[in-house]
Amino acid sequence: MPFNMNRTWSQAIALVRANFQLLAVIAGVFLLLPSLLFAIMMPDTIDWVQLSQDPEALAAAMGGTIVPLLTYALIGFLLQIVGYGAMIALIGDSRPTVGEAIAHGVRSMPTVIGATLLFVLAYGVIMLLLSALIGLLSAAAAAIGGAAVSGVIAIVLMAVLFAAVLYVSARLSLTLAVVVLEGERNPVTALRRSWRITKTSGGAIFGFYVLLAIAYFVISLLLFGLLGVVGAALGEGAASALFMGLVNGIVGALVAMVMSGVFVSMHQQLAGRPAEAIGRTFE
Repeated sequence: MPFNMNRTWSQAIALVRANFQLLAVIAGVFLLLPSLLFAIMMPDTIDWVQLSQDPEALAAAMGGTIVPLLTYALIGFLLQIVGYGAMIALIGDSRPTVGEAIAHGVRSMPTVIGATLLFVLAYGVIMLLLSALIGLLSAAAAAIGGAAVSGVIAIVLMAVLFAAVLYVSARLSLTLAVVVLEGERNPVTALRRSWRITKTSGGAIFGFYVLLAIAYFVISLLLFGLLGVVGAALGEGAASALFMGLVNGIVGALVAMVMSGVFVSMHQQLAGRPAEAIGRTFE
């Protein structure tokens, strides 16, 4: 079935609305709570962006907290996998309980980690090769047309490369849905399955994600600009850090709920689903 942007969005919102309370519980535990704990336990890290432009001062600030930050990032990543997996399972066709949905999320973790590592490894190797190629082309252009021509060519090639990476990411975005909803446990097969079912609609899916990203950017700019004033009024202490941590956590939880609905809706549309399950979506 061809990808329909409007249908994907409307069905995603319907799934979130129909299961909002249960989704909120999962998102609160696996996304909101970690954000709050981070704000409480490591408030000083929020001040990094406000440091002076002195590289030495920034390096000194990072040096003392890099290990805890990496540890938090890893734990946060694992919790996000479980949270997203649980929410996708919860609003999928099988309709499990919250406990069963969380179990689905936990079982999906090894496969998703494997798929992520494969993607990062492939990305690193390809970027290294393409960056070397861009460097050679830029050097050749500089020899022929000068530094200005070389700079323009390098910028254009990097922009094309960046767009290609985003396109590939869009094509592989249903990997988690494949793991959770289809029970696939082989990371290579899960990646290939996502690539296969998005084959005929890759451009439309990429455009859909771009629109979502633009909407998120605009809303976040307005929201955080407004709430940032409140955070500044609270000062630079723990209260401000806790407030901003709460805001970040709520926004992240809501985005995760919506994106889980998008992944399920898109998977059902592209991979197909039993006819009787369609009616249950809006019960």
